[in-house]
Amino acid sequence: MDDPDFDPREIENAEFSEPNDEMAPEVDERTTELTAWDEPPGTTGMAAPKTPMEDEVSAGEQLVEEGLDEADRDQRLAASDPDYEP
Repeated sequence: MDDPDFDPREIENAEFSEPNDEMAPEVDERTTELTAWDEPPGTTGMAAPKTPMEDEVSAGEQLVEEGLDEADRDQRLAASDPDYEP
Protein backbone atom coordinates (compact mmCIF):
# COMPACT_ATOMS: atom_id res chain seq x y z
CA MET A 1 0.00 0.00 0.00
CA ASP A 2 1.16 3.51 -0.72
CA ASP A 3 -0.85 5.14 2.06
CA PRO A 4 1.51 6.99 4.43
CA ASP A 5 -1.07 6.81 7.24
CA PHE A 6 -1.31 3.01 7.01
CA ASP A 7 0.80 1.08 9.47
CA PRO A 8 0.55 -2.73 9.25
CA ARG A 9 1.86 -3.03 12.83
CA GLU A 10 -1.27 -1.26 14.06
CA ILE A 11 -3.42 -4.01 12.56
CA GLU A 12 -1.22 -6.74 14.04
CA ASN A 13 -1.43 -5.14 17.49
CA ALA A 14 -5.13 -4.35 17.36
CA GLU A 15 -7.34 -5.99 19.96
CA PHE A 16 -10.55 -7.48 18.69
CA SER A 17 -13.41 -8.02 21.09
CA GLU A 18 -15.44 -11.18 21.11
CA PRO A 19 -19.06 -10.89 19.93
CA ASN A 20 -21.59 -10.83 22.73
CA ASP A 21 -25.32 -11.26 23.06
CA GLU A 22 -25.96 -7.85 24.60
CA MET A 23 -28.67 -5.73 23.04
CA ALA A 24 -27.66 -2.73 21.02
CA PRO A 25 -27.51 0.44 23.15
CA GLU A 26 -30.30 2.14 21.18
CA VAL A 27 -32.76 -0.63 22.16
CA ASP A 28 -34.31 -0.32 25.57
CA GLU A 29 -37.21 -1.93 27.42
CA ARG A 30 -39.80 0.47 25.97
CA THR A 31 -38.92 -0.37 22.36
CA THR A 32 -38.39 -4.13 22.55
CA GLU A 33 -42.03 -4.92 21.69
CA LEU A 34 -42.21 -2.68 18.62
CA THR A 35 -42.91 -4.43 15.35
CA ALA A 36 -41.07 -3.53 12.16
CA TRP A 37 -43.29 -3.85 9.12
CA ASP A 38 -42.04 -4.75 5.69
CA GLU A 39 -45.03 -3.39 3.79
CA PRO A 40 -44.32 -1.03 0.88
CA PRO A 41 -45.46 2.55 1.58
CA GLY A 42 -48.10 2.49 -1.16
CA THR A 43 -50.05 -0.47 0.19
CA THR A 44 -51.73 1.24 3.11
CA GLY A 45 -53.49 4.48 3.78
CA MET A 46 -55.63 6.60 1.53
CA ALA A 47 -55.32 9.79 -0.46
CA ALA A 48 -55.97 13.05 1.31
CA PRO A 49 -59.20 14.74 0.29
CA LYS A 50 -58.86 17.39 -2.38
CA THR A 51 -59.82 20.84 -1.21
CA PRO A 52 -61.03 23.49 -3.60
CA MET A 53 -58.99 26.66 -3.96
CA GLU A 54 -60.16 29.64 -1.96
CA ASP A 55 -60.11 31.94 -4.98
CA GLU A 56 -61.16 31.18 -8.50
CA VAL A 57 -57.84 32.53 -9.76
CA SER A 58 -54.57 30.90 -8.72
CA ALA A 59 -51.70 32.99 -7.39
CA GLY A 60 -49.72 32.40 -10.58
CA GLU A 61 -52.57 33.57 -12.78
CA GLN A 62 -53.05 36.63 -10.61
CA LEU A 63 -49.36 37.57 -10.88
CA VAL A 64 -49.43 37.16 -14.65
CA GLU A 65 -52.50 39.36 -14.94
CA GLU A 66 -50.92 42.04 -12.74
CA GLY A 67 -47.75 41.93 -14.83
CA LEU A 68 -49.71 42.28 -18.06
CA ASP A 69 -51.70 45.20 -16.64
CA GLU A 70 -48.52 46.93 -15.51
CA ALA A 71 -46.84 46.39 -18.90
CA ASP A 72 -49.93 47.77 -20.67
CA ARG A 73 -49.91 50.83 -18.39
CA ASP A 74 -46.20 51.41 -19.04
CA GLN A 75 -46.74 51.15 -22.81
CA ARG A 76 -49.56 53.66 -22.67
CA LEU A 77 -47.54 56.11 -20.59
CA ALA A 78 -44.53 55.72 -22.89
CA ALA A 79 -46.70 56.35 -25.95
CA SER A 80 -48.12 59.55 -24.49
CA ASP A 81 -44.83 60.91 -23.08
CA PRO A 82 -41.61 60.34 -25.11
CA ASP A 83 -39.44 61.09 -22.03
CA TYR A 84 -41.20 58.48 -19.85
CA GLU A 85 -38.93 55.75 -18.38
CA PRO A 86 -40.48 52.95 -16.32
